[in-house]
Amino acid sequence: METRKKLDEIPPLRRGQSYKPGDIKRWGVERFFEAVIPKTPFTRQFPDFTEEENRRMDELLAESDRGA
Repeated sequence: METRKKLDEIPPLRRGQSYKPGDIKRWGVERFFEAVIPKTPFTRQFPDFTEEENRRMDELLAESDRGA
């Protein structure tokens, strides 16, 4: 008779909630990232913004990525 350990399910986050480091370690970091990271890339195009507003937003996001 073979027994297998059932993997803990990674619950979805609710508003105002965060994952605890101990839970992430228990689930395994790779498995955690595979479960929570979006499968499709985030597009920085905001449909209600004008082209000028989108350009300015891209500039601001690039500045924040550089740590400015």
